[in-house]
Amino acid sequence: MGPRLSDLLRERGPRAPRGQNISLFLGLASTLLLALDPALVDTSLAGLRHTELLLLVIAIALCLLHGLGPVFRPGTPGRWLAHPFTAWSLLTLAWWKLLH
Repeated sequence: MGPRLSDLLRERGPRAPRGQNISLFLGLASTLLLALDPALVDTSLAGLRHTELLLLVIAIALCLLHGLGPVFRPGTPGRWLAHPFTAWSLLTLAWWKLLH
């Protein structure tokens, strides 16, 4: 049997680090932008690029995971997935691919 979830997580301090606040802001801002102005992605459904949209949704999920989710112990796979570099890079790439 694998490790317990409590073994993979460490306690979060009383205040969230600045990077978590930035991730939360980027995730929520991207979600609101996409929900309030879907024409920003594409004006017609025929031209919608699902691959880029899927990349954007995954990047938003990673930003929200880093901003709100648990704090993973160093060296665990969740630490790499919920890392700000991963989330912010994918979010930048997704918006760049959607807008160009």
